[in-house]
Amino acid sequence: MATGNGRCNLSNKDMSLSHFHSHNQDFPSSVLSAVTPMDCLSFLSELGIVTTSEGDKLFPMSKTASSVVDCFRYAMDELKIEIAEEASVTDIVKTDRFAVSCEDGRTFSSDLLIIACGGACAAYTGTTGDGYKWLSKLGHKIYAPKPSIVQLVTDNSVTKALSGLRLDADLTLTADGDVVAQQYGEVLFTDYGLSGPAVLQVSGEVSRRVRKDRLTVPMKVSLRLFDEETLSCIEEQLKERRISFASRSMDQLLLSILPQKIGAMLLKTALQRPMALPVSSLSDSDIKKILTTMRCWDFQVLGTRSLEQAQTTIGGADCDEFSESTMQSRIVPGLFACGEVLDVDGDCGGYNLTWAFASGILAGSSTAAVLSEESEAADGN
Repeated sequence: MATGNGRCNLSNKDMSLSHFHSHNQDFPSSVLSAVTPMDCLSFLSELGIVTTSEGDKLFPMSKTASSVVDCFRYAMDELKIEIAEEASVTDIVKTDRFAVSCEDGRTFSSDLLIIACGGACAAYTGTTGDGYKWLSKLGHKIYAPKPSIVQLVTDNSVTKALSGLRLDADLTLTADGDVVAQQYGEVLFTDYGLSGPAVLQVSGEVSRRVRKDRLTVPMKVSLRLFDEETLSCIEEQLKERRISFASRSMDQLLLSILPQKIGAMLLKTALQRPMALPVSSLSDSDIKKILTTMRCWDFQVLGTRSLEQAQTTIGGADCDEFSESTMQSRIVPGLFACGEVLDVDGDCGGYNLTWAFASGILAGSSTAAVLSEESEAADGN
């Protein structure tokens, strides 16, 4: 319901494995080979979900997330699948069978159990991180959850003054001087730092370099506002304006080139001088500084916003401890897990839902196969 701003970004035409991340990179690769993205779309089609595209992103044709939820709900109704509502789970114990205890005193017992309760981000959606607690209690190693597809906290001396304003830019993220991610798209200035689609897309690279709430290496976001051809034109414009608008104050120099507040702040960053000075005071060297800032407007990264603001969780149950062919635990027979509770996270763009669908289909079909084998064995006896 929350994905794609309520429109439900189901999947993506570009399913390169570089969009998926895990301590065991072979694990998502194996699962997505067993249940391919096309298999996932076929499964959704069987439920009545028709897709359409915006660029590479795939959405339901209705562009409404609730219609996807309804298709799942109606399918479950037809299959007479029982849903225990308002059942806040407090404990899971495995003896001969699994015993799942709820806050209201109810207990559910089963031979097989799939944990498919998401990660630890945006707790208001229900992803409270309880799955990690249960899997840990059952003996599984958990990689500490971190936020991804999340806003970046930066030095806000510039961003706070521009809060609420946005622009399109080529974004480059560096760690200790090395480029670790690049993205083109919308960047939003905020009180605490930077947001917007381009920022969310690279945010996981920041989270992966955080230890005990501190970055392990210096990181920086650089925004390139214009290509070289456009910058060449702007250079000529600025030289002309130095003469034509000589008496105007500096903060008006970039009018119509950039939004006024953004332009004034960029000039202040580039020139480090009062904006009340006249345009005529600009030197050729000053113009070069302005163009340099337009090529590379730097923001020091301090970290990310919290899991509560994130759309995806990095970390989770160690994939080495699960079978990539069935999603069954290698430690606890009869226990399966899928989706974000495992140590797999995807980039922004439908990748996390694709992982949820693929791993969920595999876990579900694997448990069904176990039940079928047990039933055949019982009939044979």
